[in-house]
Amino acid sequence: MHALWEFRGLNTAAYPNSQRTPPPLDYMFHSRSVAIVGISADLPKIWIRRLYLDSLLESGYPGQIYLVNPKGGEMAGLPIYRSLKDIPGAVDYVVISVPASYTPKIMEECRDIGVKVVHVFASGYAETGEPDRIELQNRLVEIARQGNIRIIGPNCLGIYYPGGRIGLIPDFPMEPGPIGFLCQSGGNVAYMVRHAVARGLRFSKIVSYGNACDINESDLLDYFAEDPETKVIAAYIEGARDGRRLMEALTKAASLKPTVVLKGGYTAGGSRAAASHTGSLAGADVVWDSLLMQAGTIRVYSIEEMVDMLVALLRVKPPHGFNICAVGNGGGASVMATDELEQAGLRLVPIPGEIREGLKEFIDLANSMLRNPIDVSPLATVVGFEYLSDLGSRRFTELLREKAAKGPSVQWARVNGLLKDWPGLDMVIFHHGFDVSPMPLSELMVNCIVGPMVLAARACELPHAVVLHSMANDNTWQSSAELRGLCVEFGLPLFLSMRGAAAAIRKLIDYNRAYPDRLATLHMSL
Repeated sequence: MHALWEFRGLNTAAYPNSQRTPPPLDYMFHSRSVAIVGISADLPKIWIRRLYLDSLLESGYPGQIYLVNPKGGEMAGLPIYRSLKDIPGAVDYVVISVPASYTPKIMEECRDIGVKVVHVFASGYAETGEPDRIELQNRLVEIARQGNIRIIGPNCLGIYYPGGRIGLIPDFPMEPGPIGFLCQSGGNVAYMVRHAVARGLRFSKIVSYGNACDINESDLLDYFAEDPETKVIAAYIEGARDGRRLMEALTKAASLKPTVVLKGGYTAGGSRAAASHTGSLAGADVVWDSLLMQAGTIRVYSIEEMVDMLVALLRVKPPHGFNICAVGNGGGASVMATDELEQAGLRLVPIPGEIREGLKEFIDLANSMLRNPIDVSPLATVVGFEYLSDLGSRRFTELLREKAAKGPSVQWARVNGLLKDWPGLDMVIFHHGFDVSPMPLSELMVNCIVGPMVLAARACELPHAVVLHSMANDNTWQSSAELRGLCVEFGLPLFLSMRGAAAAIRKLIDYNRAYPDRLATLHMSL
């Protein structure tokens, strides 16, 4: 098994774990100063400034920022030193953004001035598969060991720590949250954060660690398992150097906090791509599947699924069972929602007669479906026009906020009350398919029809989720933007596809049944 996890060509004897007592990884997140080596105003390098200088300035990083380039000069009102050794103060953390061949000399300077952590942004090391590049990476590790320096990378974006005002990408929010994310890919950090933020999620810390020549996935799992700011762990891993240690780290992490893992490169072609991307030998997927299951993690297969799973863990009250009621607009959308939910192993059980009779009292049978799923199109129209008459000169979202303080409409409150009285019902899915409408959508129409349903979801006492789906074009995304933002503002579990919601909810139920104490502990800590 261990041969499947060996990092190709890397001199693991250069830094055996049993022979090293590294400084705490918390050093990475609490540096008193950062030096950026390779900063330049040249157009090809301008994005290095955006990533590592502008992000620190804009996020309000409290420490000292030093810039280094042999040409000297000035940038953003800061002097550019010609060498690390020219910097007048202590340097804790260094970002190296120069061609790979120049890095050993810079690493020696880091060693000589007492740097604690070096983040090597540049690529061109072991991931190339070339023997001289593998040796170059090994040389960095040897120099680092001489100065007890920890290395992040090479070939990675580094760290993001909103709690310490350490930004990374300029559009990342500086509001901290409960998710700790270790990611072997820099691009997947960007996609993950943007996708998660749109759903109301925030991060405690993120580490993009690339080739993992020193700090690796097991180190980071151990760190996040003990980090008091992290309540849930997410991991994107392409490969590992030590399978036994990874198993120990995953098991420990998963026993303490819900841990969601996306294994990149799980197909034959994906494994080849991972080798070229970060120099990782991915290992057989059957081995990974067994390892992740035995460790007690939740495995996902895409960034989208990872975000759905995190939404479920953090925003959905775990249902006791699989009995679901889907409430929404549109007959065809309701049928397809049923298929997606039942395909995932959830059950849309027949509606009891007394519940159906109660719904018939105020929902017209024409253009509705009062079974399970429940199509409430006539109700949505009636309530929407009632809200519209109260709108006045306000934006509709302002009206919805006012209505939310008083609770849902009388009709939607009756729906919630009947669902609550449904014996054995475990969860309600409130959903709306936007582009199934025969009429072109507008922001007013979206808020008018779907807004009252969102307020009903907010007031629902059963475990619940909101699925806003079937958004086919730019007009729909733009028209629904404020409503999606309102769902996030209300703290609702928002999903953007029924398939994604169904898969995440099913995994949530299975996870809670297997490890009931873990979710209870998580929700108590939030």
